[in-house]
Amino acid sequence: MIYSLLQRQKRIVTRFRLPYTSEQVYVMLTEACRVEVNNRFRKFILTKEFELHLRDIATWLTSKDSTFGLFLCGGAGNGKTTILHALQNLTYLLRKNEPKENYPMLPIRGFRIISAKDLVRIAKAFNNQTKENIEDATTYHQIANSEILAIDDLGTEPRESIHYGDFITAAIDIITHRYEQQYCTLISSNLAATEIATYYDERIADRFREMMKIINFGSEKSFRKII
Repeated sequence: MIYSLLQRQKRIVTRFRLPYTSEQVYVMLTEACRVEVNNRFRKFILTKEFELHLRDIATWLTSKDSTFGLFLCGGAGNGKTTILHALQNLTYLLRKNEPKENYPMLPIRGFRIISAKDLVRIAKAFNNQTKENIEDATTYHQIANSEILAIDDLGTEPRESIHYGDFITAAIDIITHRYEQQYCTLISSNLAATEIATYYDERIADRFREMMKIINFGSEKSFRKII
């Protein structure tokens, strides 16, 4: 009885998943990646390693896994950013005809992508709002509360920076907020999963372990070098 009463007071958090089979999502995601690569006038190469990563992501996107984020980690140039943009494009396509009525105000519906460096810039605006930076400050609020947020190149930004005397820890703050709200968060990084605690702190690493499905690209050969 008390459990039911307490549960009614909690916001029901839904995991971002796609209503298809794992094989269907794998095929669609592969084609979405092909579009991203071709759009850059490059040749799409489906290596065995890249296929395995896409299949792992497709399985996660169709599973009942309790995690609510993806951490794409490993060396540079092996397709992590391509996958983020492919997922965004595919999500928009699959949702194009969905009705928007009765959708809750939070999280803000949509799929946003931002680089870790740009995240620092808009976090500074949010912490010290002026007439000149109000657009960036508003963007930070939207980013923080987006239904699906992808942070690209985590670890390329300074862990903390000083702005008008305030210490800004943009990545830590946004990840903490989204962890607490259980919002879907996708991250690409050249940092290995084991390096998160060193670059940030053990608290963030521990939250990664709970919220993230880790897709490890390791030291696979860069597509930029072999094409």
